[in-house]
Amino acid sequence: MKKIILLAFITAGLAGCNRSPEFYFSRGNYQLSAGQQAKALENYNKALLLKRNYPEALTSRGLLYEGQGDRQKAGLDYRKAIELNPGYLPAYNNLGAMFMDGGNYRDAVKLFTEALSAKPDYSLALLNRGLAYYKMGDCASATADLSHALSLNDKFELAYYHRALCARKARNLPAVMKDLAALLQLNPAAVLARFELGKVLYSQKAYGESAQEFLKAAELKPAEPIYSYWLGLAYYRSAALEDALLAASKAVELKPDSFQVRGLLGDVYAGLGDRKNAAEQYKMAARLSPKYADLYNSRLKAIQGPARRTSRNRGR
Repeated sequence: MKKIILLAFITAGLAGCNRSPEFYFSRGNYQLSAGQQAKALENYNKALLLKRNYPEALTSRGLLYEGQGDRQKAGLDYRKAIELNPGYLPAYNNLGAMFMDGGNYRDAVKLFTEALSAKPDYSLALLNRGLAYYKMGDCASATADLSHALSLNDKFELAYYHRALCARKARNLPAVMKDLAALLQLNPAAVLARFELGKVLYSQKAYGESAQEFLKAAELKPAEPIYSYWLGLAYYRSAALEDALLAASKAVELKPDSFQVRGLLGDVYAGLGDRKNAAEQYKMAARLSPKYADLYNSRLKAIQGPARRTSRNRGR
Protein backbone atom coordinates (compact mmCIF):
# COMPACT_ATOMS: atom_id res chain seq x y z
CA MET A 1 0.00 0.00 0.00
CA LYS A 2 1.20 3.48 -0.82
CA LYS A 3 1.65 5.80 2.14
CA ILE A 4 2.73 9.39 2.25
CA ILE A 5 5.24 11.33 4.28
CA LEU A 6 5.66 15.00 3.56
CA LEU A 7 9.34 15.34 2.83
CA ALA A 8 9.62 19.06 3.38
CA PHE A 9 12.97 18.80 5.13
CA ILE A 10 15.41 20.11 2.54
CA THR A 11 15.74 23.49 4.22
CA ALA A 12 15.61 22.13 7.77
CA GLY A 13 19.32 22.51 8.33
CA LEU A 14 19.31 26.06 6.96
CA ALA A 15 16.51 27.45 9.06
CA GLY A 16 18.03 27.12 12.51
CA CYS A 17 17.19 30.67 13.45
CA ASN A 18 13.54 30.33 12.48
CA ARG A 19 11.70 28.63 15.32
CA SER A 20 8.39 28.56 13.51
CA PRO A 21 6.03 25.54 13.46
CA GLU A 22 7.17 24.95 9.91
CA PHE A 23 10.78 24.76 11.06
CA TYR A 24 10.02 22.08 13.65
CA PHE A 25 7.84 20.20 11.16
CA SER A 26 10.59 20.20 8.51
CA ARG A 27 13.18 19.22 11.05
CA GLY A 28 10.98 16.36 12.27
CA ASN A 29 10.55 15.05 8.74
CA TYR A 30 14.29 15.14 8.20
CA GLN A 31 14.92 13.24 11.42
CA LEU A 32 12.21 10.68 10.64
CA SER A 33 13.77 10.00 7.25
CA ALA A 34 17.11 9.51 9.03
CA GLY A 35 15.61 7.01 11.48
CA GLN A 36 15.80 9.38 14.45
CA GLN A 37 12.29 8.71 15.67
CA ALA A 38 12.60 10.13 19.19
CA LYS A 39 13.97 13.45 17.92
CA ALA A 40 11.38 13.55 15.13
CA LEU A 41 8.56 13.05 17.62
CA GLU A 42 9.92 15.84 19.79
CA ASN A 43 9.92 18.25 16.86
CA TYR A 44 6.44 17.26 15.64
CA ASN A 45 5.17 17.90 19.16
CA LYS A 46 6.82 21.32 19.18
CA ALA A 47 5.27 22.16 15.83
CA LEU A 48 1.83 21.16 17.08
CA LEU A 49 2.20 23.14 20.30
CA LEU A 50 2.85 26.25 18.26
CA LYS A 51 0.22 25.47 15.61
CA ARG A 52 -2.59 23.15 16.62
CA ASN A 53 -4.33 23.41 13.26
CA TYR A 54 -1.52 21.66 11.42
CA PRO A 55 -2.75 18.57 9.53
CA GLU A 56 0.60 18.06 7.81
CA ALA A 57 2.42 17.66 11.14
CA LEU A 58 -0.34 15.41 12.49
CA THR A 59 -0.09 13.17 9.43
CA SER A 60 3.68 12.87 9.70
CA ARG A 61 3.45 12.17 13.42
CA GLY A 62 0.78 9.57 12.68
CA LEU A 63 3.11 7.85 10.25
CA LEU A 64 5.81 7.84 12.93
CA TYR A 65 3.44 6.27 15.46
CA GLU A 66 2.38 3.71 12.88
CA GLY A 67 5.99 2.82 12.22
CA GLN A 68 6.40 2.21 15.94
CA GLY A 69 3.42 -0.15 15.89
CA ASP A 70 1.07 2.20 17.78
CA ARG A 71 -1.89 2.17 15.41
CA GLN A 72 -4.23 3.71 17.96
CA LYS A 73 -2.18 6.91 18.25
CA ALA A 74 -1.58 6.92 14.50
CA GLY A 75 -5.30 6.65 13.82
CA LEU A 76 -6.06 9.50 16.22
CA ASP A 77 -3.57 11.76 14.46
CA TYR A 78 -4.83 10.87 10.99
CA ARG A 79 -8.44 11.45 12.04
CA LYS A 80 -7.56 14.74 13.71
CA ALA A 81 -5.86 15.89 10.52
CA ILE A 82 -8.99 15.04 8.52
CA GLU A 83 -11.20 16.81 11.08
CA LEU A 84 -9.05 19.95 10.88
CA ASN A 85 -8.94 19.90 7.10
CA PRO A 86 -11.42 17.57 5.34
CA GLY A 87 -9.67 18.34 2.07
CA TYR A 88 -6.26 17.18 3.23
CA LEU A 89 -5.87 14.02 1.17
CA PRO A 90 -2.67 12.42 2.53
CA ALA A 91 -4.35 11.85 5.90
CA TYR A 92 -7.16 9.91 4.22
CA ASN A 93 -4.67 7.88 2.24
CA ASN A 94 -2.46 6.97 5.19
CA LEU A 95 -5.40 6.09 7.43
CA GLY A 96 -6.95 3.97 4.69
CA ALA A 97 -3.64 2.22 4.04
CA MET A 98 -3.32 1.51 7.75
CA PHE A 99 -6.79 -0.07 7.71
CA MET A 100 -5.64 -2.25 4.83
CA ASP A 101 -2.52 -3.32 6.69
CA GLY A 102 -4.83 -4.48 9.48
CA GLY A 103 -7.15 -6.34 7.11
CA ASN A 104 -9.99 -3.84 7.52
CA TYR A 105 -10.71 -3.41 3.83
CA ARG A 106 -14.28 -2.13 4.09
CA ASP A 107 -13.33 0.86 6.22
CA ALA A 108 -10.37 1.45 3.93
CA VAL A 109 -12.71 1.64 0.94
CA LYS A 110 -14.85 4.19 2.80
CA LEU A 111 -11.81 6.38 3.53
CA PHE A 112 -10.54 6.27 -0.04
CA THR A 113 -14.03 7.01 -1.34
CA GLU A 114 -14.18 10.10 0.88
CA ALA A 115 -10.82 11.23 -0.47
CA LEU A 116 -12.01 10.70 -4.04
CA SER A 117 -15.14 12.73 -3.34
CA ALA A 118 -12.82 15.64 -2.61
CA LYS A 119 -10.49 14.91 -5.54
CA PRO A 120 -11.79 12.41 -8.14
CA ASP A 121 -8.40 12.14 -9.86
CA TYR A 122 -6.43 11.35 -6.71
CA SER A 123 -4.41 8.49 -8.15
CA LEU A 124 -3.09 7.08 -4.86
CA ALA A 125 -6.60 6.75 -3.46
CA LEU A 126 -7.72 5.02 -6.66
CA LEU A 127 -4.77 2.64 -6.45
CA ASN A 128 -5.33 1.80 -2.80
CA ARG A 129 -9.10 1.47 -3.14
CA GLY A 130 -8.54 -0.86 -6.07
CA LEU A 131 -6.20 -2.97 -3.93
CA ALA A 132 -8.77 -3.02 -1.12
CA TYR A 133 -11.49 -4.16 -3.53
CA TYR A 134 -9.18 -6.92 -4.75
CA LYS A 135 -8.63 -8.10 -1.19
CA MET A 136 -12.40 -8.17 -0.73
CA GLY A 137 -12.78 -10.37 -3.81
CA ASP A 138 -14.48 -7.66 -5.89
CA CYS A 139 -12.43 -7.84 -9.07
CA ALA A 140 -14.87 -5.79 -11.12
CA SER A 141 -14.51 -2.76 -8.83
CA ALA A 142 -10.80 -3.41 -8.39
CA THR A 143 -10.18 -3.49 -12.14
CA ALA A 144 -12.14 -0.26 -12.65
CA ASP A 145 -10.17 1.60 -9.97
CA LEU A 146 -6.79 0.18 -10.99
CA SER A 147 -7.43 1.04 -14.64
CA HIS A 148 -8.40 4.60 -13.67
CA ALA A 149 -5.28 4.88 -11.50
CA LEU A 150 -3.08 3.71 -14.38
CA SER A 151 -4.67 6.23 -16.71
CA LEU A 152 -3.42 8.91 -14.30
CA ASN A 153 -0.08 7.32 -13.47
CA ASP A 154 1.20 4.50 -15.65
CA LYS A 155 4.05 3.71 -13.23
CA PHE A 156 1.91 1.96 -10.59
CA GLU A 157 3.42 -1.54 -10.48
CA LEU A 158 0.86 -2.81 -7.96
CA ALA A 159 -1.96 -1.74 -10.26
CA TYR A 160 -0.62 -3.78 -13.18
CA TYR A 161 0.01 -6.79 -10.98
CA HIS A 162 -3.37 -6.93 -9.27
CA ARG A 163 -5.25 -6.11 -12.46
CA ALA A 164 -3.42 -9.06 -14.02
CA LEU A 165 -4.52 -11.28 -11.13
CA CYS A 166 -8.12 -10.22 -11.70
CA ALA A 167 -7.78 -10.91 -15.43
CA ARG A 168 -6.45 -14.36 -14.64
CA LYS A 169 -9.46 -15.10 -12.45
CA ALA A 170 -11.61 -14.13 -15.43
CA ARG A 171 -9.41 -16.37 -17.64
CA ASN A 172 -8.55 -13.41 -19.83
CA LEU A 173 -5.01 -14.56 -20.55
CA PRO A 174 -4.18 -11.89 -23.17
CA ALA A 175 -4.97 -9.19 -20.60
CA VAL A 176 -2.87 -11.01 -17.99
CA MET A 177 0.10 -11.20 -20.34
CA LYS A 178 -0.23 -7.56 -21.35
CA ASP A 179 -0.27 -6.26 -17.78
CA LEU A 180 2.58 -8.48 -16.63
CA ALA A 181 4.66 -7.43 -19.63
CA ALA A 182 4.01 -3.76 -18.82
CA LEU A 183 5.01 -4.32 -15.20
CA LEU A 184 8.20 -6.16 -16.14
CA GLN A 185 9.12 -3.41 -18.56
CA LEU A 186 8.92 -0.99 -15.64
CA ASN A 187 10.72 -3.32 -13.25
CA PRO A 188 12.47 -6.41 -14.65
CA ALA A 189 13.20 -7.51 -11.07
CA ALA A 190 9.51 -7.76 -10.12
CA VAL A 191 9.74 -11.36 -8.96
CA LEU A 192 6.03 -11.89 -8.34
CA ALA A 193 5.27 -10.79 -11.88
CA ARG A 194 7.92 -13.19 -13.21
CA PHE A 195 6.38 -15.99 -11.20
CA GLU A 196 2.84 -15.19 -12.32
CA LEU A 197 3.93 -14.98 -15.95
CA GLY A 198 5.63 -18.34 -15.60
CA LYS A 199 2.44 -19.91 -14.25
CA VAL A 200 0.39 -18.47 -17.11
CA LEU A 201 2.84 -19.86 -19.67
CA TYR A 202 2.83 -23.21 -17.86
CA SER A 203 -0.98 -23.33 -18.01
CA GLN A 204 -0.68 -22.87 -21.77
CA LYS A 205 1.77 -25.82 -21.88
CA ALA A 206 4.59 -23.49 -22.96
CA TYR A 207 6.88 -25.32 -20.56
CA GLY A 208 10.17 -24.12 -21.98
CA GLU A 209 9.12 -20.48 -21.85
CA SER A 210 7.65 -20.88 -18.39
CA ALA A 211 10.93 -22.39 -17.19
CA GLN A 212 12.75 -19.26 -18.32
CA GLU A 213 10.48 -17.09 -16.15
CA PHE A 214 10.75 -19.42 -13.14
CA LEU A 215 14.52 -19.44 -13.55
CA LYS A 216 14.62 -15.64 -13.42
CA ALA A 217 12.40 -15.67 -10.35
CA ALA A 218 14.63 -18.26 -8.68
CA GLU A 219 17.70 -16.18 -9.46
CA LEU A 220 16.08 -13.09 -7.98
CA LYS A 221 14.92 -14.94 -4.83
CA PRO A 222 17.22 -17.97 -4.46
CA ALA A 223 16.02 -18.68 -0.90
CA GLU A 224 12.36 -19.12 -1.95
CA PRO A 225 11.61 -22.83 -2.51
CA ILE A 226 8.44 -22.23 -4.53
CA TYR A 227 10.38 -20.79 -7.45
CA SER A 228 12.78 -23.74 -7.57
CA TYR A 229 9.82 -26.12 -7.31
CA TRP A 230 8.00 -24.59 -10.27
CA LEU A 231 11.25 -24.42 -12.22
CA GLY A 232 11.75 -28.13 -11.64
CA LEU A 233 8.15 -28.81 -12.63
CA ALA A 234 8.50 -26.86 -15.89
CA TYR A 235 11.77 -28.62 -16.73
CA TYR A 236 10.16 -31.99 -15.96
CA ARG A 237 7.21 -31.25 -18.24
CA SER A 238 9.58 -30.20 -21.02
CA ALA A 239 11.58 -33.45 -20.55
CA ALA A 240 14.71 -31.58 -19.45
CA LEU A 241 15.22 -34.13 -16.67
CA GLU A 242 18.76 -33.27 -15.65
CA ASP A 243 17.78 -29.61 -15.22
CA ALA A 244 14.63 -30.72 -13.42
CA LEU A 245 16.74 -32.79 -11.02
CA LEU A 246 18.91 -29.80 -10.14
CA ALA A 247 15.90 -27.52 -9.55
CA ALA A 248 13.89 -30.08 -7.59
CA SER A 249 16.92 -30.97 -5.45
CA LYS A 250 17.36 -27.27 -4.66
CA ALA A 251 13.70 -27.05 -3.69
CA VAL A 252 14.08 -30.04 -1.36
CA GLU A 253 17.14 -28.44 0.19
CA LEU A 254 15.13 -25.27 0.86
CA LYS A 255 11.94 -27.01 2.02
CA PRO A 256 12.56 -30.65 2.96
CA ASP A 257 9.13 -31.06 4.59
CA SER A 258 7.14 -30.30 1.42
CA PHE A 259 5.30 -33.33 0.07
CA GLN A 260 4.84 -31.62 -3.32
CA VAL A 261 8.57 -31.08 -3.66
CA ARG A 262 9.33 -34.65 -2.59
CA GLY A 263 6.76 -35.95 -5.05
CA LEU A 264 8.27 -33.92 -7.88
CA LEU A 265 11.73 -35.17 -7.08
CA GLY A 266 10.35 -38.72 -7.11
CA ASP A 267 8.85 -38.12 -10.56
CA VAL A 268 12.16 -36.78 -11.84
CA TYR A 269 14.12 -39.75 -10.51
CA ALA A 270 11.52 -42.09 -12.01
CA GLY A 271 11.89 -40.34 -15.35
CA LEU A 272 15.65 -40.81 -15.14
CA GLY A 273 15.20 -44.52 -14.39
CA ASP A 274 16.53 -44.21 -10.83
CA ARG A 275 13.93 -46.35 -9.06
CA LYS A 276 15.71 -46.47 -5.74
CA ASN A 277 15.78 -42.71 -5.23
CA ALA A 278 12.32 -42.31 -6.76
CA ALA A 279 10.92 -44.82 -4.26
CA GLU A 280 12.60 -43.03 -1.38
CA GLN A 281 11.04 -39.69 -2.39
CA TYR A 282 7.56 -41.16 -2.95
CA LYS A 283 7.66 -42.79 0.48
CA MET A 284 8.72 -39.51 2.03
CA ALA A 285 5.92 -37.64 0.22
CA ALA A 286 3.36 -40.18 1.45
CA ARG A 287 4.58 -39.82 5.04
CA LEU A 288 4.48 -36.03 4.84
CA SER A 289 0.94 -35.97 3.44
CA PRO A 290 -1.41 -38.73 4.60
CA LYS A 291 -4.13 -37.04 2.56
CA TYR A 292 -2.28 -37.79 -0.68
CA ALA A 293 -0.55 -40.97 0.50
CA ASP A 294 -2.57 -43.12 -1.92
CA LEU A 295 -1.36 -41.04 -4.86
CA TYR A 296 2.30 -41.44 -3.98
CA ASN A 297 1.90 -45.08 -3.04
CA SER A 298 0.36 -45.72 -6.46
CA ARG A 299 3.38 -44.08 -8.10
CA LEU A 300 5.62 -46.20 -5.91
CA LYS A 301 3.85 -49.37 -7.07
CA ALA A 302 4.07 -48.24 -10.68
CA ILE A 303 7.87 -48.06 -10.57
CA GLN A 304 8.21 -51.27 -8.57
CA GLY A 305 5.80 -53.35 -10.65
CA PRO A 306 8.07 -54.14 -13.63
CA ALA A 307 10.89 -55.12 -11.28
CA ARG A 308 8.71 -57.66 -9.50
CA ARG A 309 7.52 -59.16 -12.78
CA THR A 310 11.10 -59.50 -13.97
CA SER A 311 12.00 -61.29 -10.75
CA ARG A 312 9.13 -63.80 -11.19
CA ASN A 313 10.10 -64.41 -14.79
CA ARG A 314 13.62 -65.22 -13.75
CA GLY A 315 12.33 -67.71 -11.19
CA ARG A 316 10.52 -69.80 -13.77
